[in-house]
Amino acid sequence: MAEDDLPEDYDVIVLGTGFPESVVAAALSRVGMKVLHLDRNDYYSDQWATFTFDSLVKWIDHNQTDSQADTEESEDKQASNEHPNLESGTYTVAVPSRLHEIKNVVVKSYFCEKTQGDSSNVEEPKMCMESAAISEAVTNSTEPQDKENEEQKDASGTSQKNLNDNNKDASGANLVKAEDTSGCAVESEMDNDNPTGTAVSEDKNGEVTDRNTDSDGSVQSSTFPGRRVRNETKPAIGLGMTYDELKPHWRRFNIDLSPKLLFSRGSLVEALISANISHYLEFKSVTRMLTYMDGRVEEVPCSRADVFSSSVISIVEKRMLMKFLTFCLDFEQQQDQYEEFEEKPYYEFLQSRRLTPKLQHFIIHAIAMVKAETSTVEGLKATQRFLQSLGRYGNTPFIWPLYGAGELPQAFCRMCAVFGGLYCLRREVSAIAISQETKQCTGTISNNKLLKCKWLVTGHSYVPESFQKECLQFVSRAVFISCGSVKPSDEEFITVLSMPPSCKGAEPVRVIELGSSAMACPKGLYVVHLISKSLSSAMEDLKPTAEKLFHIRSGDEGDVASDKPTVLWSLYFNQAISDSSCVADLPSNMHVLDMPGVTIGFGEALQQAKEVFEKICTGEEFLQRVPNPEDIILDGILQDGNQNVVEPAGEVAQTGETEHDCHNDENQASEAGPDEKERNEASNSEADTETQGHSVGDAEQNVEIADAKEQHVEEGKDLS
Repeated sequence: MAEDDLPEDYDVIVLGTGFPESVVAAALSRVGMKVLHLDRNDYYSDQWATFTFDSLVKWIDHNQTDSQADTEESEDKQASNEHPNLESGTYTVAVPSRLHEIKNVVVKSYFCEKTQGDSSNVEEPKMCMESAAISEAVTNSTEPQDKENEEQKDASGTSQKNLNDNNKDASGANLVKAEDTSGCAVESEMDNDNPTGTAVSEDKNGEVTDRNTDSDGSVQSSTFPGRRVRNETKPAIGLGMTYDELKPHWRRFNIDLSPKLLFSRGSLVEALISANISHYLEFKSVTRMLTYMDGRVEEVPCSRADVFSSSVISIVEKRMLMKFLTFCLDFEQQQDQYEEFEEKPYYEFLQSRRLTPKLQHFIIHAIAMVKAETSTVEGLKATQRFLQSLGRYGNTPFIWPLYGAGELPQAFCRMCAVFGGLYCLRREVSAIAISQETKQCTGTISNNKLLKCKWLVTGHSYVPESFQKECLQFVSRAVFISCGSVKPSDEEFITVLSMPPSCKGAEPVRVIELGSSAMACPKGLYVVHLISKSLSSAMEDLKPTAEKLFHIRSGDEGDVASDKPTVLWSLYFNQAISDSSCVADLPSNMHVLDMPGVTIGFGEALQQAKEVFEKICTGEEFLQRVPNPEDIILDGILQDGNQNVVEPAGEVAQTGETEHDCHNDENQASEAGPDEKERNEASNSEADTETQGHSVGDAEQNVEIADAKEQHVEEGKDLS
C-alpha cells in the first residue's frame, strides 16, 4: 500500500522517535490507543541515535549543509489554509523542517597519510578544524560509495538480547554473568557487512572471515553480489593506520550522539523489568570510575572493598569516607546533621564534616557528580542515588547498553509496534492543524494529507516557531577515536571519568570511554565521549580537557612518543537543550518532550514521558507489562476446513505488522532490516548455547535483567 494510503484517524500522533517520545508511544499503544509514530529522519532515535562510522559521516554532512537550505526553505514554508480535507474553522501552523539543534560541527582526522606506494583508489578526507565549510569537505569525501547497501535500522531494539537479573538486590532482581561474548559471535554481531546466513570465524591471528555453510555442512566462500569477500586480511588497527585502512571497520563502530548510562536501581531499569521488554536489550556494567586530580587520572573507590583496597587514600581517610557514605544512605533520617547547611554549598557541608580535600574531590566530582556550589540537599541526594545503585550489577552504579544508547528508544518503538503502533520514517510533517473554536490540535499535514488525531506528542524540533521561546541552551559534545585508554591497563574497561571545572565559572566535563567489549568500536581502538554544558563552542569548551587526556598531533608533527593515548579522529558539536520553559501557548492537547540534555542518565526523560502519558490516559498504568508468549490465553477456536483459526483473548497483543508499506517495509518498526536480522541470528545462536539461569563471564560481564516479582531473595542495602 502506498504511503499516501495511511489511515486518516488516530488517537495519538507522535512526532520524532527520540527516547521520551518512544516511551510515550509504547505506553499509549499498550493501553489500546491507536498510535501513528512519524520521523523526518531515515533512522530511529532522533537526537538519541547511535551511528556506525559511515552513517555518522553522513549525519555530519547533513548537519553542516542543512543550515542554509533550512533557512531558505523556512521562508517558503508558511502556514496555509488550502490543504485538502481541512475542515472549516481550522487553520494550520507551519512546522519547521529543522530547529538547528546541532551547530558548530568541527571534524579533524589525524590518521597517517598514505605512502606513495599505496594503490588504494579512495582518497583520505581533507579535514580542517577551523570551519564548518572545511568540515563539509571532509564528509563529502568520506561519503560511502555503496549507498544502495545502506540498511534501515529497525525499531526493534536492533537485536533480541536476553536479559536476566541474578544478583541479589533490594528490589529482588538478580544478576547473572553472561557467557563471554568475545570471538566469532561478537564479530558477526558487530560487522553488519556480514550477509545473513553467513558463518563467521576468527583465525589465530584474530582476523575475521565469513563462510557460507551448506546443508551438508560443507563450507563455501561467500559469493554474494556486491559484497566484499571477507576472507581477505583486514588492515591492522593501531596508531599507524591510515583513513583508508579504517574503512573496512566502519560498520563495527556504534557512536552515540547523546551517550547516557542507566543507574542499576534507577527508574528505567525498573521500567524495563516491569514492562517485560528487557529482552530487547543487552547491557554491560561500567567497570571503572575515574577522576582527574593533581594532574593525574586516579581511580575512584566506590564500594566498601574499593575503599579499603585503595592506595590513593590513607587509612584515616578510608574510615572518614566510609562513615560519610553510610550517613548519606539515609541522610533524611538525620536532618539535624545537615539542616543548617541545606541551602549552603555542598563543599561547605563537607568541610564541616572535616573531610580532607582529596575526599571532598572524590565525593563532589566523582560520586555526586555535581559542582561544588550545588546546594547541600541536592548534593546529598546525588550522593545517595549513586550509592543506592552500587552492588546490583557490579562495583559501580552504572550499566551501559550494548550497541549504544540509541537502542533504548528502538526497544520502546518495538513495544509500540507489537501493540499495533504504525511507524513511518522519512515522513515530513509540514504543518499542525488547529481548531479556531477550541484552540486544540486536530491533526497534522504530511505529504499534503491531513492526518487527524485527538492528541499530539512531539519532540522539540517539531514545535512551530509561534510556540517557541528564545531560551534554547546547548550542551558541548566531543567524540574521539583513540588508539589507547585514558588509563592503560591489561584489561579493557567501560569507564566513566569525571573532570572537575578547569577554573572558576567553568563547567565540569564528563568522559565516557568505550572499547570493543561495549560493541562501540573494533578491538584495539576506543571511542571516547566528552560532555559538558556549553559556555562557548564545543571545541573551545572541551579542547582543554582533551589536551590533558590525549596526545593530539599537530599538522607538521610526525609520530612523537607520548604516555597519553593518541587521537586518530575527532568530532566536536553543540547540541540544543530544551525544557518546558522553551514553549508557550501550546494547544491543550499538544505535549512537547525535551531533548537529551547534559544529564548522565535517563531518569528525567522517563519521568517526563510518564507525566505526558498520565495526562492523556488518566488512571491507566504506565508501561503495562507485556505478557510472555506462554502467559497468553487463547480462546474462540474456529474451524476453517482443515485449518484451525485462533482468536486471541483481549490480553493478547496485536501484531506490529500492518498492511501499510511506508518507504519499502524498512521503515516498519515491526520488521527488522537485514543488518538487524544478522544481529538477531547471531544473538539467538549465542543465546542457544547458554544455560538459562547461569552463565560464565569476566569482570565486564553482560548484565541480564529479569522480572523482580519472580525473585524471592532480598538483600539489605550496604556498600559492599
